[in-house]
Amino acid sequence: MSVIVVAVASESGVPIFSRKRGSNENIQFSTIASLHGINMFTKCHNLSLINTHLDNGTIIWKEYCKSITLIGIATGGLQCDLENLLACIHDVMIFCIGKKELENLKNVDQIKRDLRQCYPILDYLLESLDPNSLPQSTIILDYIQSLLCPQAQQLQEVLDNYAQTVTGRWACLSIHGHLVATSSDFSELDAREAKLLLLLAAAQDGAPLRDTLVYLPQMSPNVAFRAVTCKLLADVYVLVICGATPPLSEIDEIVLRCWEGYAQTIKEAKLTYPRNFPTSFTFDPALLGVLVINVTKRRCVFSRHLHGSNQKSRSMSNVHRIDILRTFFVTSVKDLVPEFRSNESEETDVCQSILSETFWCSEYHKCHMQRSGNILCCGLYSPTVPTHTMRLMTSNLLQDLLSNKEIYW
Repeated sequence: MSVIVVAVASESGVPIFSRKRGSNENIQFSTIASLHGINMFTKCHNLSLINTHLDNGTIIWKEYCKSITLIGIATGGLQCDLENLLACIHDVMIFCIGKKELENLKNVDQIKRDLRQCYPILDYLLESLDPNSLPQSTIILDYIQSLLCPQAQQLQEVLDNYAQTVTGRWACLSIHGHLVATSSDFSELDAREAKLLLLLAAAQDGAPLRDTLVYLPQMSPNVAFRAVTCKLLADVYVLVICGATPPLSEIDEIVLRCWEGYAQTIKEAKLTYPRNFPTSFTFDPALLGVLVINVTKRRCVFSRHLHGSNQKSRSMSNVHRIDILRTFFVTSVKDLVPEFRSNESEETDVCQSILSETFWCSEYHKCHMQRSGNILCCGLYSPTVPTHTMRLMTSNLLQDLLSNKEIYW
């Protein structure tokens, strides 16, 4: 999938930034002007231009804060991925500079300079749409990519202690960009805000300790919070939202005091990656990949390394497995889940009880989804597995997920 995202000032059409991922060439200024001109022409006629389709591609226009228009161009991917990407980019812009700055777009040159701090996160988001970018892939942009390990509950206790010591309110621990543990009150945040905090930690350039001012798009779009990110080990970051005090030098000492005795625990948690499930959890050999979603917490866990590095599939590459599972979820599963819909209806409970299962069958693979309570499980199988057997295996897998004591969300 190749993606280009351009931000322009809605009134003047001045380009603010342009980011790309894939083999597409950089977009020319004349092309940006034409794309924005088409949008302005429709607005002058009281019309709203939403999207247009190309050969194997889509262009989407989306205006935010009545001041900035995002133009997304994607080839070889799903349109809903591009729609979610533009919404995420808008959140990132607010996250970095605040909603008021975006609404009062008086000095475009200043906004350009301010938004440069967004680039690492924006590039990380673009990478997430490409399965070849693993381990950076977030798989599904709406949800928080997570890792399930037996140490999560113990690490949560350490996080709570650390957050309390630095007078912080929310804290999270990530490994390879996957959410591992959160403080007790982390659930107060909107899922989009939690995603942004995880992205901030995941997109770090390796700095051991960093202090960043951030705006939470839902809770506090105009008043900044202080986010302190610390690197504990390679690819392991802890992030906490705290007040103006203590100073960074004192936080450095607190980090050492709180986390020094848990280095071995974190190393054991790291061993769960890239399988993303406890080693005690076994999968049927016919299962090629799995995507598990906690519906209420908006967290997802994906694994294509179910049976260790010794077992290889001749028929399907690891990248292909990711694409199939993500496409299956986005196109067939997501619309069946009432909580994922923007408009709730009175028939929610009925839909939830009836539409709890669906499947795909093709010449090359089979997919099956089943839901129980808040846990939704999508399995990818080889085409030789009978459909009734596939249904039974998914059901058994789901029950194991619900009963395994080493799985802690």
